[in-house]
Amino acid sequence: MKMSSLFIRYRKTKIAILAAMLVIAAFFSLDALFPFPVHRLSPAPGTMVLDRQGEVLRFFLAPDGSRRIPVKLDDVSPVLVRTLISSEDRWFRYHPGVNPVAIVRAAISNLSAGKVVSGASTIPMQIVRLCEPRPRTMRSKIIEAFRALQLKLHFSTDRLLEAYLNLLPYGGNIVGVEAASRFYFGHGSDNLSLAEAALLTTIPRGPVFYDPLKHPKQARKGRDLVMEQLGQRGTFTPEQVSRNRREPLPQKLATFPLKAPHYTEMVQKYYGREPIIKTAIDSPLQEAAQSAVKNHAQRMRSEDLDNAACIILHIPTREIRALVGSSDYLEPGYGGAINLADIIRSPGSTLKPFLYAFALDRGEIAPRSYINDIPTDYSGYSPENYDRTYRGQVEIKDALARSLNVPAVRLLARTGVNSFLEKLRQGGMSTLEKDAASYGLPLALGGCGARLTELVNLYASLGDGGKYQNVSHGPTRGNKGNAIQLFSPEASWMVMDMLSAVTRPEMDETWNLTRDMPDAAWKTGTSFGHRDAWALGISGDYAAGVWVGNPDGRPRKGISGAKHAGPLLFRLLRLASPGGRIPQKPQRAAIIPVTVCAHSHELPGAFCTRTTQMDIIPGKTKMKPCSLCRQVLVDPESGFRVTGKCIGDRKLEKRIVRTISPELSRWRAENGLEVDPMPPSAPDCGSIPAGPAPRIVSPSAGTPYILRPEAPQEYQKIALKADAGSDSGELYWYLDGRLIARGKYDEKLFAKIGTGKHRMAVSDSLGRTAAIIFTVKGKVAELSPEDSDGRQLP
Repeated sequence: MKMSSLFIRYRKTKIAILAAMLVIAAFFSLDALFPFPVHRLSPAPGTMVLDRQGEVLRFFLAPDGSRRIPVKLDDVSPVLVRTLISSEDRWFRYHPGVNPVAIVRAAISNLSAGKVVSGASTIPMQIVRLCEPRPRTMRSKIIEAFRALQLKLHFSTDRLLEAYLNLLPYGGNIVGVEAASRFYFGHGSDNLSLAEAALLTTIPRGPVFYDPLKHPKQARKGRDLVMEQLGQRGTFTPEQVSRNRREPLPQKLATFPLKAPHYTEMVQKYYGREPIIKTAIDSPLQEAAQSAVKNHAQRMRSEDLDNAACIILHIPTREIRALVGSSDYLEPGYGGAINLADIIRSPGSTLKPFLYAFALDRGEIAPRSYINDIPTDYSGYSPENYDRTYRGQVEIKDALARSLNVPAVRLLARTGVNSFLEKLRQGGMSTLEKDAASYGLPLALGGCGARLTELVNLYASLGDGGKYQNVSHGPTRGNKGNAIQLFSPEASWMVMDMLSAVTRPEMDETWNLTRDMPDAAWKTGTSFGHRDAWALGISGDYAAGVWVGNPDGRPRKGISGAKHAGPLLFRLLRLASPGGRIPQKPQRAAIIPVTVCAHSHELPGAFCTRTTQMDIIPGKTKMKPCSLCRQVLVDPESGFRVTGKCIGDRKLEKRIVRTISPELSRWRAENGLEVDPMPPSAPDCGSIPAGPAPRIVSPSAGTPYILRPEAPQEYQKIALKADAGSDSGELYWYLDGRLIARGKYDEKLFAKIGTGKHRMAVSDSLGRTAAIIFTVKGKVAELSPEDSDGRQLP
């Protein structure tokens, strides 16, 4: 009998073990065949953008329209965690996903009551319902139980609890405890009272029924029942429960502000679907800048300029402290919703400081080097200054301070478009996508596209000793990318020093006596086609930039960076850096003064009688001895300059002659300005003196001339121009070996020239000769000797 009983017990045990193994095998097979959709535990979040103090700037809904703000478990108040677990699933940390004891207890209670009075859903089962909603049937309960076991198998209890906190529904489109806390209580879920935690535990049980705004009595009753339960279970003391029962319910949902709307859109696009983005925006400065832009734009509209934008950047960190994309984000009709601080527009002259810094580092110039501001033709491209006037010879610092176009183009021609273009790209200008040939020399004058955001950071690089680094949007991801030395500290400081001499647009020369008026290095720009006005500047630890114009690209004749953008720039600099100063000359900077010829600003030559001081960067600035101050021998009786074989048989006197370059000499003569004459050469001295030969300016070897058959030939003559010194006397012009014109070096000559490939040569009265090859296309009558407009040919 005993043996039979043992055998039966053994068989039952064996069957039970086998059945358990089959159940386990079936579970794992089903788990492999039907894995839990893990992505549903973390649905796409909304985004909350914060300022540098942690205050909310703006909230963006999740892609599904929910107000969802995911939160980490460690950032949730322990009061809420204890409340939820104690009230919803006391054995959450111990059961495998379903609670058999709770199932039996709920079944007995429901049978005894004759209706459903108790549930057995665990937190994992509730997570399943939130991720995969199903009809409330027995089949659904079985699936929920299976999924709950899956969750417990694959995830830690903390991970599941965090998912639960972020999935709980709170009515309308509010999802998760962080969003509920902020919208119902106006603060985060990290600091909740017991009453608030109890309400957040109650509402998900019936988001409509327990809505504290629509059904406050039901919500209060449900909240108080939860707290009473927590007191009975010893989770909280009776005193805590009693005190929190007196706490009122929320009366309305909190609203999130709409601050820095253009900037918040920019950073959300930059970071993607981050639940919380902490920026470096200084809210008081942002609001003050917004007000300044709005007031300025209102004034500009009377001048047919619709809108404005600005950026204020902290130079040491490169953090954007304020960005205003338009005068009013919600304003219709003026492009209010467009982020005008980040659109691509022609930057005008705002790139010039970087060209000058680049040329300083290459040793091409020094601040007091001379450069010509005269009409110049580059294969058909002839730049003009904004005021359509020319100043002849100017110092580099004056050319930059006055924003002269012609010197800038001449400087770019010397440094090379390709190398300057590459330097701008290294400085973060992402808009320069074409090759150098597509931009050409107009690049010096803003013949490209630029964003205000990138321009301000380039100016910040000048204020940071020439170091470039990426713009930082705050601590969310920090400042990505290593800093590079874009320009030397010496070149950067020299450029800022030159820019600090620019006249202020909004005040007279007593501006620097005003308290809190910032000392600034600044630059303006006006785009091609009169569409954009720019002003950018550096003061103290801040760089700021302003754009003014029409969002639709409509031109406005007479638009000016100095007049229309400059005043707003200085308003912003006063806000950001009251009483600020431009950075001091860097310590141990390699900038030294040298003595130069006062006439040429080159190293003194043997015949330079007057000198001056000029700062240079040693080892970089290229200096050569002056060749413009020359000594000549003159016959005192005839006044002729004597050279060669005549020197030995006459009594001569030495004279110092200060000459200028041939092209400057020609321009001055053409414009009726004085040119110191070189004593004429003695006719009986046969040697050709040293000195440059004339340089042909027109015709140009790089310009194909096209003659139109429908236009009269009288209006299609080609100018004959050459850069020649005052000692050149008459110039003789030869077309294909045939003399066609002659005249003084400053005389205006023209000629009709037939189609084909031609050789043009010019000789001065001293026999110095130059020649070029050029092409004329089209159809025109053959040239005769009388077709030139020079002097009558013999």
